[in-house]
Amino acid sequence: MQEAKASKVIFQFNTNSLELTITNLAEWATQNRFNIAIYRKPGKDPMFLLDPSDAQKVNRPVEELESGFLFADYDGNAWHMQAAVQINLANQEISGDLGLLPLKKYGNGNWNYFIKGKAQRSTTSKEYEDAVQACVDKIGTSELIKVVPTKVKYHKLSGNFSLAEAFKKLCEAYPTAFVSVVSTKEFGTWLTATPEMLIDVDGEGIFKTMALAGTQKYDPEVSLHEVAWTDKEIEEQAMVSRYIINRLKEIRLREFIEEGPMTVRAANLTHLCSTFTVDTKATSFPNLGGVMLNLLHPTSAVCGMPKQPAVELIKEIEQHKRKFYTGYLGPVNMENATSIYVNLRCMELFDGSANLFAGAGVTAFSNPEKEWEETELKCNTLLNVIE
Repeated sequence: MQEAKASKVIFQFNTNSLELTITNLAEWATQNRFNIAIYRKPGKDPMFLLDPSDAQKVNRPVEELESGFLFADYDGNAWHMQAAVQINLANQEISGDLGLLPLKKYGNGNWNYFIKGKAQRSTTSKEYEDAVQACVDKIGTSELIKVVPTKVKYHKLSGNFSLAEAFKKLCEAYPTAFVSVVSTKEFGTWLTATPEMLIDVDGEGIFKTMALAGTQKYDPEVSLHEVAWTDKEIEEQAMVSRYIINRLKEIRLREFIEEGPMTVRAANLTHLCSTFTVDTKATSFPNLGGVMLNLLHPTSAVCGMPKQPAVELIKEIEQHKRKFYTGYLGPVNMENATSIYVNLRCMELFDGSANLFAGAGVTAFSNPEKEWEETELKCNTLLNVIE
């Protein structure tokens, strides 16, 4: 009976266009006030997840959560969407409560995604450069060695903007990024194409995390092996690596493999990246993913070092709300794996407009104008593709 139901659903929703299939599914789901997450892990098929209930505040370790999707803000408040229905958009495999699914398409293909609140104004270049200079001054007179001030950019969307098309384009343009659309009644709609994994635990119990920092514009004429990095960028990345190592030592875990740093491409940018791997079965640490998630967030790559004074300074100098930017998101306990990413290169969507977010790591050697330019490059990661 369920197989017959699924085949009818596939027939009604599936098209030769990924964009149209997503639009049909999302339109039906949001008309029914269902929360949805559409995502594509690097190297994997795009997935569509829906939950008819409200997003639930997380109050237990990720290892104990039902299969679903995690969405957390910068302050570390996390919400969980249960995978009531999960659809593989590449091969049309459907799992979950098929009784939730309709037997026909709804409406005329117009997806009215959830909107929450109003867009924030853009941070001006002067405001951001003043914030960077304030960080440099504070670093020179305190224990701080790095701070990550951020900005918000208001953007008017074109009249023919399609969120489903934007998702598809980002998947095609950035195969190594985690690409997602999260649309919920509680928090509105966010589009993300992030290069930074926070934690990953696969079905074999292999845990991974990464230290990603340092930013340059990608030059197709220069091999990644030949990219030159400044002392400031090298030290910035080393700080993030040391932060991860210190967290591992904090829980007395020394059986890890560190690889890197190496230059990696992330869309129109390049970064320095190191990866850290732990066999949770060999180390008898089955809950390492949840433990490290709590210890790492917010990482020094999105906040600074030492963490607490960096957090306090950011509160003083930032005039906007980060919301879910520099939080984390991703599927949990799906096919025996959990993959959580830092919510970078993201935008919050409104009616005809969007807020993009970006930041830069500030050290004693930072130049305010160059840091502003870096944030513009990061915003263009999305803008160059979707419009």
